[in-house]
Amino acid sequence: MPDELLLEVDRIVQEFPSTTGKPNRVLHDVSFRADRAATLCLLGPSGCGKSTILRMVSGMYDRRARMPTAGAVRIRGQVVDGPHDEVLTVFQRPVLKAWLNVRDNVALPFRAGLWGDRVPPGEQKQRVAEILEAVGMTQAARLYPRQLSGGMQQRVALAARLVLRPSILCLDEPFSALDPQTRQDMQDLVLRMWHDFPCLALFVTHDVTEALRLADRILVMSTRPATVVADLPVTAPKPRPDTWLRSPECAELERRIIGLMREANGPNRGALTMAV
Repeated sequence: MPDELLLEVDRIVQEFPSTTGKPNRVLHDVSFRADRAATLCLLGPSGCGKSTILRMVSGMYDRRARMPTAGAVRIRGQVVDGPHDEVLTVFQRPVLKAWLNVRDNVALPFRAGLWGDRVPPGEQKQRVAEILEAVGMTQAARLYPRQLSGGMQQRVALAARLVLRPSILCLDEPFSALDPQTRQDMQDLVLRMWHDFPCLALFVTHDVTEALRLADRILVMSTRPATVVADLPVTAPKPRPDTWLRSPECAELERRIIGLMREANGPNRGALTMAV
């Protein structure tokens, strides 16, 4: 396997126990590969298993079942069999410590022995200051989570992951709880972040417009048991302005995605959303 291949998801199958005794198959034969300098959007209806894929990549397994049931996830050629120190996750709801201010929340990962031992104290302080400036939170560094808006909290959560400079960053619908304008502001922010702090980003969404704005590749997924029905490149340069999102090129790509989703999802056509 080439050294530059960072991530391989290889023929993943995932089943969970059910009350009927028959296993509930969530994912079926999911495969894709990715290198470091890319943003992959996993696009599909709610509940199709996108978050389960992120759990497999990060090694944050569900204790109810063996993960994966079949197949394997490999990072740099090594099978993931538990939490992986090259992978970090940003969740839908910001996970912040209420008793710590913004600066200390961002610096908190360095208290773990793994990262604290790897990064010298002077560099830790430099990284925290740098990432706070990058996400526009320097002036709010002394504030506490309760004093922040939802968008500001998500900025802090993102900073607390990027300060560690992960090879892979999983984002599990991180902006879905935000209002439309704040959501677009956060999309613009992550585009700047990927430019300044490049990593492989796996971004889960069920919003077509969000995927078109952010992705280098869009993995279109079916309903359960989910599989990847298309792996579509988005070649327009980033950042992509609103004029591109209204262009014939974008409209054609959107139509193709919607068509693929309708073919794959059957009666569940209302599960996919588009921003207005």
